[in-house]
Amino acid sequence: MFVRKYKVLFISKDFPNMFGAIGDYTYHISKELSKNKIDVYVLTSLNEKVIREIKGYDVKILPLIKRWGFLGIYKIVKIIEMINPDFIFLQYVPYMYNYYGIPIWICFLLFILRIKNFKFNITFHEVAIRFDIKKTKYILIAVFQRIIAYLLCIFSKRIITSIQHYKRMLNILNLFSKKIFIIPIPSNILPIKLDENEIKKIKNRIAPNKEFVISIFGQDPKKSEVLIPVIKILNEQGIKVKLLFVGNFPTHWINNLKERSKELGITELLYFTGYLSPDEVYKHLCASDLFISLENIDKKGQGGVSTKSGSIAAAYAAGLPIIGTKGDMTDD
Repeated sequence: MFVRKYKVLFISKDFPNMFGAIGDYTYHISKELSKNKIDVYVLTSLNEKVIREIKGYDVKILPLIKRWGFLGIYKIVKIIEMINPDFIFLQYVPYMYNYYGIPIWICFLLFILRIKNFKFNITFHEVAIRFDIKKTKYILIAVFQRIIAYLLCIFSKRIITSIQHYKRMLNILNLFSKKIFIIPIPSNILPIKLDENEIKKIKNRIAPNKEFVISIFGQDPKKSEVLIPVIKILNEQGIKVKLLFVGNFPTHWINNLKERSKELGITELLYFTGYLSPDEVYKHLCASDLFISLENIDKKGQGGVSTKSGSIAAAYAAGLPIIGTKGDMTDD
């Protein structure tokens, strides 16, 4: 019996090898869906960095959009009409589609697609910046971002986001509760089968004196600077600890950190891996004893770590205990 394949179209401005977590997310989810007899399309930017195929997977990558804005609506609609997908999923971050974070044009795009009876779904990776009376010039941006988000919710068939905080922001007056779904961000670093001897070799190379290894991966390096004096204090108290920085970090920051650690006399307690392939990242995380993720949090408890972080997901995938800053973005 013939079974018609579903057609699914992902729309994302970013896609590998462009830098960005949203592109990585779209890459992995499109791969997984293609395993399930689904025709998967990805509409993305006309950029020489964008890969043209995913080897071993039937994902049709369409790097065709040069202008993401009002001037690009006509072309986007025509491509969608040509594909005629059963479902469309837009990967949304306000600043990804507009320099000022106010992509009003997307509301017009969704309105047109709704009129044409396309089933449009949206994944909110971010919703809007916070209101801050100390930063008056951003208040209007915060207002417009919320208006855009609510309009997108009205036009969308399904709404996906990753944390309760964003769900609360979107579900104004409880209007969209039946069509908002929380799906935590999965790890972009996929688990692999491990050779225990290889993991032991990695750990011995990092911590030859059997130190307790604390790893940091995929976060703003400036937020980790506070850990340097902490490492010094722990070692002075007889708790042998080594700080492992997994992956690539800006050269100037690494140099500053090395200079700071030299001043404190703990240069040998820091270990930098440099760039690693995803498999090697996973191995180094598995060779760690603890993962730390520090996100800003204010006196009102606003901020904190959350499950919208691919780095947190990678640490979970590696089976690591995690220490982080808890705020209103941290789900229970």
